[in-house]
Amino acid sequence: MKRLSALLLTAVLTAFALPLIILVIASVCDGDLIVFLKGGQDTLSFSTAQYTRFFANEEMLRRFGNSLKITGGILLIQLPLSMLGGLYLARCSWRITRIIRFLLLLLLLLPFQSVMVPVFKLARWTGLYDRHLAVIILQGFSPLGMLIVWLLISAIPQEQWEAAQLDCKSQTVTFCRVVLPQIASGLGVLLLLCFAEAWNLVDAPSVLLPDPYLRPASMALNSISSRDKGYTYGDAVMYSLPIIALYLLIGWRMHEAADTV
Repeated sequence: MKRLSALLLTAVLTAFALPLIILVIASVCDGDLIVFLKGGQDTLSFSTAQYTRFFANEEMLRRFGNSLKITGGILLIQLPLSMLGGLYLARCSWRITRIIRFLLLLLLLLPFQSVMVPVFKLARWTGLYDRHLAVIILQGFSPLGMLIVWLLISAIPQEQWEAAQLDCKSQTVTFCRVVLPQIASGLGVLLLLCFAEAWNLVDAPSVLLPDPYLRPASMALNSISSRDKGYTYGDAVMYSLPIIALYLLIGWRMHEAADTV
């Protein structure tokens, strides 16, 4: 039974990983791998020409720079705000806190299309339209991080808070010494989720950044006709590398922390 479960799990994981595997193989081929698999091309050889064109494509490099700028700005706002907001939601006993949690969850579930018009008008009114700061502020105040930190802190027993407060009266010291080590793994996952969400933004930049010069790389690769504009499989692989690298780094740190316990 265990062997059958393992085989099924391996088959499912392979199915999920197959597009990425094909993408990586296609990025190091001289020609189109998809056309070759369909029988439309006779030969296929190894080549790094797609990566060479990536580093020579000034437009794509500029879009990558825009993605880094937008993602970095979002994380600088979202992560500290998530920590403070999540701590407040978990520790505050006021009745209004329940209403705030409900509103944050409602905002998280609302599709961007439902608030697109007011966001557009507000950006025009504040003078942030067609500026990276508009996207950074909009995504930086996403409720996702607050709700995750709230769930992480809520899982800590009340007795631990009370025992820690016997040694120190400061909530900040209690949080750093007692709470933070216990939720460190969860915060690593939060960082990965926030980074992936910010890195893959499409809806907000399409509305708030009409100038193609300011748009991130996610919008270039989101177009189904990207290959007609010179974008290749290699560009897609390079675009995926930051998320994969961050995932491997966080996984390695979590595994290392588990070994030391």
